[in-house]
Amino acid sequence: MNLEAISYPEYRKRHIRRHSKIIATATYFPDRVVTNQEIIDANQLSVTDIAVRKTLGVENRRVAESGITDSDLLAAAARRCLDKAGIDVDQCSKILVTKFVGDRILPMTASLVQRKLNSQVTMHAVDIEGGINSFLHAIDLATRYISTTDDDDQYILILSGGIHNLPVSKTNPRLSFLFGDGAAAVLLKGSNYPHFLALYTYSNYHFFEEAGSKKLRMNEQVSKLIYEDGHYELLYDLYQMGNWKDTVEIYLQGAQVTRDRLLQESQLSMDEIDLVLVTENNRRIRDLTLEALSVTENKSLTVVKDYANTMSAMLPVLLDRAFADHHLHAGVNIMLISHGEGASGGGLIYQI
Repeated sequence: MNLEAISYPEYRKRHIRRHSKIIATATYFPDRVVTNQEIIDANQLSVTDIAVRKTLGVENRRVAESGITDSDLLAAAARRCLDKAGIDVDQCSKILVTKFVGDRILPMTASLVQRKLNSQVTMHAVDIEGGINSFLHAIDLATRYISTTDDDDQYILILSGGIHNLPVSKTNPRLSFLFGDGAAAVLLKGSNYPHFLALYTYSNYHFFEEAGSKKLRMNEQVSKLIYEDGHYELLYDLYQMGNWKDTVEIYLQGAQVTRDRLLQESQLSMDEIDLVLVTENNRRIRDLTLEALSVTENKSLTVVKDYANTMSAMLPVLLDRAFADHHLHAGVNIMLISHGEGASGGGLIYQI
């Protein structure tokens, strides 16, 4: 495809009446660590651990024990986040959940998380689809929700991630090593000062088939086999991953456009961005993205080696790591860049 023929939406300023800020972040990972070699041995694959490390950058991943669901991991991350903030779940006005497959089709996984958090308030709890980029969509919605109210004590809880390793093929090397289980939580509250300085997303349907889901004829019987009887092998061929080299040019172009749109909205220069966090679809894509953005390694973070690709949890996991390990102070500017299925993407700039 001729990249020059692809156009992107122009920057359009969001009209935010009341600003938002992040008051707590948290992550939760299962205890079980699974190495590349364990996957190779269990599935009699012909690839080597060295090859997986070289192509994907993944050495280990966390995998949930049998019987653990998305809502279990999401609820655990939520509890940690709420505890950090000193907030009870019933003080939240909304729970926004981004996940891969989820506990079941309906009721929504967000409702199950709400129940596991023992909420006694009939708040808005909803799932948001969008693959890897859905964390950005949740942030966009949450900041707009907060913008519409004068309530100083409105809290919105965003939960991302869950079970990613179980529903993907165990014999396709592009998938069997790539994903790990884990969840992240971000708690937002209203603010009199702007912290989300810019946000931009896009989707390019020309690459619709490169990464994403094939059609699945879902009926009550199939749903029961998957969600109640645990036959996740029925989903193995649902999620497909093409050759990432076929889409890397559009990813990189999209990242550069996103950077430019974000800088335009925030009226910042790249020199004023202190940290750049990129979704780690794999380590090579992440490194190429930083290179395309002219960002040095010391201005970014990586977790894919130990946790693999955690889908929509990747950006909030990196954000939590940044808060925990770098002791970020007021005025620090963080740029988040995402690549996703479609090929779609986007990003935001957050100022501490």
